[in-house]
Amino acid sequence: MVRPTLVALAKRVPLIHFRKGGAGVPGAQTANQKLAGGPAIEDYELPARFARKPIDPEEAAYINNGGIPN
Repeated sequence: MVRPTLVALAKRVPLIHFRKGGAGVPGAQTANQKLAGGPAIEDYELPARFARKPIDPEEAAYINNGGIPN
């Protein structure tokens, strides 16, 4: 009885069809590799709105001590 269910699962075809990309398309991996090869942006090159907010000494103490004391 287990065997017919395995055969039914093996014949299943997904209903979703993607337009671009995917594992079956040979050009998909090369396109991703081309994008990943660009130069990185350093943190000092970012605009001010994306900059990290400074950590005050009290917050740094909580981080270094493992959280809020009990």
